[in-house]
Amino acid sequence: MRSSRTCAGRNVYGVSAGVGNLKVVAYSGFSGGQHWVYMDIQEGSYGGRHGKDGLDAVDTLYANTRNNPIEDIESHFPLRVTQYELLEDRAGAGQWRGGLGSVREIEFLDDAGCSLEGDGNEWAPPGLFGGADGTPGRVVLNRGMPAEQQLPSKFPYRKASKGDRLCLISPCGGGYGDPLERDPDAVRADIDDGYVSRESALDLYDLKELT
Repeated sequence: MRSSRTCAGRNVYGVSAGVGNLKVVAYSGFSGGQHWVYMDIQEGSYGGRHGKDGLDAVDTLYANTRNNPIEDIESHFPLRVTQYELLEDRAGAGQWRGGLGSVREIEFLDDAGCSLEGDGNEWAPPGLFGGADGTPGRVVLNRGMPAEQQLPSKFPYRKASKGDRLCLISPCGGGYGDPLERDPDAVRADIDDGYVSRESALDLYDLKELT
C-alpha cells in the first residue's frame, strides 16, 4: 500500500508494512425446495504505517462490499455463525502495530457446498523498518474435531455435510518501526481492548511492568 501527503509544498511518500489479504467464500445449496447462494467476505488487515497502526478487519484491496450481520446470515440461509471475533496476539509488533484480522467459523445446517478464493496462508505479511512480521491465515474444516482438515487458501466447489464447520482465519498485518519505540499508553490500550495479551505485551515491547 502506498500513500502520500503534502508537506511544505512537496509530496512525501510513505509505505505500510505487509497487508493480510481477505477471503471470499461462496456458500450454496438446495434447502426448503429452493436453491440458495450466499457470498461471504472475510476481512483482512493492513500493516502499520508511519504514525498509524494498521487497520483491523477491513476489506483489503476490495470495494463495494459490506460486513454482513450475523443475524441476517442466519435468518436467510441454513448457516450458523459459531465464532466471529478479532484475533488476539497475532498482529506484527512495531512502533505502530499491524492490523488485526478476524476468525470466522460457519456451520452448515443442511447438506450444501462452498468454494473459496483467498490468499495469505503460507507467508506472513512482512514487517517494515524494524517492525515484526504479522501472521499468515488458515482455513480449517471441522476445527478441533476428529475429522479436522487443513484446507488451502483457495479451492473450487466442494461438498459439505450438515454439521460441517468451515473456519477462516485471516492474516494479520506486519508492524512498522521498532516495537521498543511504541508508546506505552498505546500498548495499554491494546491490552484493554483485547488486541494483545498482557503477557505478550510485556515480552514484545520489553516493558518491565504495566499498570
